[in-house]
Amino acid sequence: MKNFVHSVLSRGIRASLSAIQPPESAPAPPEDPLAPPPVVTLEGSRTSPIVLAAPHAGRYYPEWFTSTARQPLADLRSGEDSFTERLAQPAHDLGPALVHATFPRVLCDPNRAAWDLDPRMFQGPIPPFIRPTERGLSGLGSIPRITGSHRAIYRTRLPFSEAARRIATYWMPYHTTLAGLLRRTHQQHGQCLLLDLHSMPDTAEVGTADFVLGDRHGTACAPDIMERAEQTLRALGYSTARNTPYAGGYITQQYGHPPQNCHALQIEMRRSLYMTEATHTPHEGFEPLARSLAVLVGSLLEHLG
Repeated sequence: MKNFVHSVLSRGIRASLSAIQPPESAPAPPEDPLAPPPVVTLEGSRTSPIVLAAPHAGRYYPEWFTSTARQPLADLRSGEDSFTERLAQPAHDLGPALVHATFPRVLCDPNRAAWDLDPRMFQGPIPPFIRPTERGLSGLGSIPRITGSHRAIYRTRLPFSEAARRIATYWMPYHTTLAGLLRRTHQQHGQCLLLDLHSMPDTAEVGTADFVLGDRHGTACAPDIMERAEQTLRALGYSTARNTPYAGGYITQQYGHPPQNCHALQIEMRRSLYMTEATHTPHEGFEPLARSLAVLVGSLLEHLG
């Protein structure tokens, strides 16, 4: 597998990042001794070619962030994939490693390219390496401008140094950890499969699917793996869709290279299957869904074996 970190952060960009210093008028937030590490990794067995990841599971909202945000905490949590790392625990017990973010996506989104940012949300000069996509310009880049419910997060524009600080503090550790896990897994087995776990709201856009499987329209995962995943979920009684409306984000695109036996499959699970979305409270469907996720992983392990 190619060296992901160095492919994304070229020497020039890394030099630019290290050169940016927060101005005196916008000092870095004080360190919180109670803050969890930005990324948590639960090691798996050496017999598993699968890696589980939950990039949007983070539920730690720093006081320095919530106290200055324009929206209340309930709205800041609207895009959170609550408890996906807990749903993955029975699957992790089968052998795959599990990595998840503890920081929320509204603070920094690791499923976007590092410099996919909306320039309009910053004050002062913008470095030339910023590369906004359509999603970034809409406010949903690596440092989001809006919440999952499309409400403005900030009262004023941010200094760009704050974006650079968050990329260094949250985005980089997540991808360094995930890339390392996938590299070691591929070295051990000659193959690896990343299952990128997400949750989705009940909306007309989603339709009736309980699971949406995304492989970037066949470019990030071998067809037989997608087919096995879909067959397994349908045998368990779930409805499924492929790539609509979620084909996989930056993580799926970046780590899925089927010709190199590196596969990535994004798995979106309907939130109402396991929690009350309005209160972010797990309900009686939580344990059945967690068991079903373990069955899916067990089936894929057998298929890869």
